[in-house]
Amino acid sequence: MATLSMVRTRRQSGVRRAPRINFGQCFGIEIERESDGWLIRIPEIGGETYARRREAIEVVARECIAARTGIPNGYIGVIATEIS
Repeated sequence: MATLSMVRTRRQSGVRRAPRINFGQCFGIEIERESDGWLIRIPEIGGETYARRREAIEVVARECIAARTGIPNGYIGVIATEIS
């Protein structure tokens, strides 16, 4: 029986692989610019939340979805549509 220290692994030198993206569920979100941030609507769950910066929209939306649905944050994908 081989122990972990006896098992050899091969490294592919010079080859970088893109990380695999696994989603449990993907949600469409609607974003709307307001005077001091972004309103985020999540129609599939009837939720709304708010982000101060554009960069934070995805994280805030995923946290809201995770809190309302119980789906782990790492398994949630979002696709944003900006509403004028």
